[in-house]
Amino acid sequence: LRALMPHTQINGGVIMTIKTKKMAFAFGIVVLSIALALLVCMSFLPKPMLHGDYPYYPDVESITNAADVIIVGEVVTAREVKYLMVDKTPNKSDKEATPYTLSTVKVIDVIKGDIGIGDVITIKQLGDYRNKPEATLHEMDGYLVKGTDQLMFLCEYEDSPYSPVNPAQGIIEVKNGVLHSNNRYSLFGYSTDAANAIHTNNSLDVAVESIKKFAD
Repeated sequence: LRALMPHTQINGGVIMTIKTKKMAFAFGIVVLSIALALLVCMSFLPKPMLHGDYPYYPDVESITNAADVIIVGEVVTAREVKYLMVDKTPNKSDKEATPYTLSTVKVIDVIKGDIGIGDVITIKQLGDYRNKPEATLHEMDGYLVKGTDQLMFLCEYEDSPYSPVNPAQGIIEVKNGVLHSNNRYSLFGYSTDAANAIHTNNSLDVAVESIKKFAD
């Protein structure tokens, strides 16, 4: 009997190891199931967004007058998120930095403003495009994309990157000389019918001529 005791202990140890592995496997399945359930639940939660208050421009004259700089540019880099301190309220102690999505743009054509062709400027768009975007930009998929050409109506700041006059109207994509916008408030390039996008009123050349009538 004594000779059998070590063998029995070894078998018991083997049995305990198998049970432990089974328990660990079952526990892992439970944890994985909980994690997947949380991911599914989070996907149905509304995305946190920023909501800005912007002026609306009813015509080409008003948006041209509002912009300090109007250009056609190529997006060189895009979608770098930085927190910027834009609150300039004097004697305010609780100022907070704001998330912006930054892009650099090479100037192709200058329609208005003190800027040169070939200059590379930085554009800021409100919000973290991935985690906390600006509502209008998120809805219209309006954050700049590298390699695209854009018609831009911009506000100029002394110590901050340029900003579009508003998200809906300030930046319009240019594709093969035709303007395209996903926002119904845009003065250029928006159409509910894709076939109408090739009409001359959405031509970049026609838009530039109409802007130049009101540019200084």
